Amino acid sequence: MYKLYYSPGSAAMAAQAMLNEIGAQLGSTVAEFILVDDDKNEQKSAAYMKLNPHGRVPTLVYDGDRVMYESAAICQFLTERHPEAKLSPAIAHADRGLYLQWMAYLTNTVQEALMHWWHNNYFIDGAAEQAKMKAKAEERLAKMWSFLDDELAKNGPHLCGNTFYACDYFLVMLIRWTRSMPKPGHTYPHLNALVKTAMARPGYAKMLKDQGISQPV
Repeated sequence: MYKLYYSPGSAAMAAQAMLNEIGAQLGSTVAEFILVDDDKNEQKSAAYMKLNPHGRVPTLVYDGDRVMYESAAICQFLTERHPEAKLSPAIAHADRGLYLQWMAYLTNTVQEALMHWWHNNYFIDGAAEQAKMKAKAEERLAKMWSFLDDELAKNGPHLCGNTFYACDYFLVMLIRWTRSMPKPGHTYPHLNALVKTAMARPGYAKMLKDQGISQPV
């Protein structure tokens, strides 16, 4: 049994969807999902900070008392523990290199730009400078969405071709974070198709329902 600490709409979305799929594969519930209410600043509580000293979600507890955090790492860990879910290619599989490339790109490049848009106050002081950072993040993200949309057009319908993997869940999660932007990620046609594919999977649909959130398409 896993414990996944989450906040609605946070970086826990992909891991929660994956745990739903893993449970369905195994025919049993494999995780307890524990709400961390960021409106009440619970992620900064003393009890939670003992689990995750950075005061962020998600955090995964497994094997009784082992703890890990960082969303992409949790997703990769779950795919390796549960190969039956087929959410990542095996080490010798032809898709393996591309899959690892996309996981790294999404968390190191796309997610970082999204942090600059949503949380520019973490990086720079002053309203004027924060506004500049937000505008620059928007500009960078527009290029990333165009790039990713072109990749899906040429090599899709998923990031690694014909097979849906955890990296696709991760991308769809990040696309949801653009819903308040002038040109959200889901308005690009091939990204939109990927969002619809993820939402049609029971694990992702259940995650959205359980978190009480929706995803624009």
